[in-house]
Amino acid sequence: MDTFTAPSPSPSFLGTHHLVHRPASPEAFLLKATAPTRQNFAFSAELPEEHGLFRDSASSYHDLLFPVESLRQTMLFAARRYFRVPSTWHPVVASGSAEITHLDAWRRDGRQAGISLELGMTPLDIVGGVPHGLECEAAVSIDGRRCGVASARLAFLAQGVYRSHRELGRRQSEESLAAWHWDPLSPGRPLPEQVGHRDSRNVLAGLPEHTGTADHDELTFPIDAGAAAELRFEADAPDDVPPMLFLEVSRQVGLLAAAELRGFVPSHAVLSRWQASFRGFAEPGLPLHCTVRERVIGTDGRVGRDAAGRPVVELRLSFLQGSRVVARVSASVLQDC
Repeated sequence: MDTFTAPSPSPSFLGTHHLVHRPASPEAFLLKATAPTRQNFAFSAELPEEHGLFRDSASSYHDLLFPVESLRQTMLFAARRYFRVPSTWHPVVASGSAEITHLDAWRRDGRQAGISLELGMTPLDIVGGVPHGLECEAAVSIDGRRCGVASARLAFLAQGVYRSHRELGRRQSEESLAAWHWDPLSPGRPLPEQVGHRDSRNVLAGLPEHTGTADHDELTFPIDAGAAAELRFEADAPDDVPPMLFLEVSRQVGLLAAAELRGFVPSHAVLSRWQASFRGFAEPGLPLHCTVRERVIGTDGRVGRDAAGRPVVELRLSFLQGSRVVARVSASVLQDC
C-alpha cells in the first residue's frame, strides 16, 4: 500500500482552488524524505457564487464555514501526502476554532471574492516518524485583506481503535437516551431567513424552548437529524456526524439565540467567533439537541460591545445525545449596525 499518495482537497465541494507547499528546509522538498516537523502551505480559492449551502445566504456576509472546511480538507491532504499518515487511519477532529478579525472584508459587495489561507501545520505524537496527530493554525485573507484566523487539531486512529470508539459512543448515546426523561415538545421550525438562509432544506435547527431557571436562562434547540444527514462534505467520509455540521448548527442557533435573548436582527448578525472541543462521536440517526446559555459580561446585564462599539452576544453551547455531551462550543454573535 502506498501511504504517500492522497486525493487533493475535494474539488466538488471547494471548487477550483490552489494549494502550494512552502517547505521550511531543503529536505522538505523531497516528498518521501519530509521530516516530521512544521510545514507551511498556502491555499487560495474563489468564494463560491453558486453553492447549495455556502451561497444560500439571506445575509450579506461570507460564511466562516468555507475557510474552516478548506482548512480541514487541506490538513487531510497534507497529512497523507507530506506527513506519511496512512490513508486507512481515520481522521478525527479534536478541536477547532475560527474568528473574524476584520468584519469589512467579510461583507459581500456583489463581486466574486477571492480567499486565501496561510497555514502552518505541526505534527503531534510522532511514532516511527509518523504523526498520530496534526495541529494547524491559519491566517485568513479575503481579496488580499487579512481578516480572520482559524485553527484545528486532528487525531488519526487505526481502524480497530476507530471502530471501538464508535461502538462505545453509540452505546453510551443509546443508554443515555433510554434513561432520558425529558421529552421536549416540538415548537416548530424557524423560517430560513431566521438562520441566515433562503432554502428551507438548509434549516437544521428547530425553534427553541426555554429550559433554564429564573437565574440562568437556557434555550434548547432540537436538531433535524434528517436535514443534518444531507450535509456531506466528502463522498467517502465516515458516517459519523461531521464536525462541520456543528459549526453550521452553531451559526444557526447562535442567530436564533441572539434574536431571542437580545433582539438581534438575523440579516445583520454574523457568527464572528467559534471555538469547539469534541468528546467522542455523535451518532447519526439518534436524536441530537443543543443547549445555549448567554455568558453575560459585567454586572449590569447589558450586552457586550466590540472595539467598534457593535453589540456582541457571547454564548456557551452544548451538543447532546440524551444527557451525553458530544461537543462544547464557545461562540460570539455580532450585530453589524
